[in-house]
Amino acid sequence: PPRPAMVMPTAAPSQPPLAPLPDPDCDRLLARAAKLQAQKLDLAARLADMQRTVREFEQRQYAALDDILGECLRLRHEYARLKADRSGAAADRDEAQAAANDFDSYRSAAEARPAALPDLDEEEREALRRLYRTAASRCHPDRASEADQQDAHARFLRVQEAYRGNDVDGLRTILAELDAGPNRRSADEVVPHDAAGTNIRRHVGALQNQVADLILAIQTLQLDSVYREANRIDDWDRYFSQARRA
Repeated sequence: PPRPAMVMPTAAPSQPPLAPLPDPDCDRLLARAAKLQAQKLDLAARLADMQRTVREFEQRQYAALDDILGECLRLRHEYARLKADRSGAAADRDEAQAAANDFDSYRSAAEARPAALPDLDEEEREALRRLYRTAASRCHPDRASEADQQDAHARFLRVQEAYRGNDVDGLRTILAELDAGPNRRSADEVVPHDAAGTNIRRHVGALQNQVADLILAIQTLQLDSVYREANRIDDWDRYFSQARRA
């Protein structure tokens, strides 16, 4: 009898690859990243403001006391030198050398001193703070795509320097550049994340470290003697006038 026809097994239909399950914490992590980003900008502004206070205090000190401090150090050196020449004692020669080193150190520091900051009235200071926050928020590297990271970092450094230097016009120039350039995506659009949430967790961890670094820098500056003195004194002009008379 004829053999029955062989039935060839049909291939099993191909199954699509299993997609990773969405991370149930993704929305919470994105919200955490946004909160950390805002905190980072606030802390960076606070640190820049503290650094600007120190620089302004030092500039006022230089303006009030520079010439008289330099003359006092010169006279002390001259007196110690004459005393050593007269006595010939080793202790007096050491004292004269120490006075010479102090005078040379002061002159070197004076040559390296940064330019004086522009004086701003209260309205200009408010404009400076407003422009800084706007510019820092718009060009912060964390808000840029990967391809724009280098340009964003360079511009962010310019924003920091303009703020510390009381450069209102400089901040306006940077904002004008941002307005004229291509629109950048918002922070939410460029936060790196995947379906499993691995990248967003890494991003949140990096932001937490950056916030911790800023907090440490602020706490360190709060202990700085110049910053503490600047905050302790209500009337800088009166304080430096009394110091000059003394």
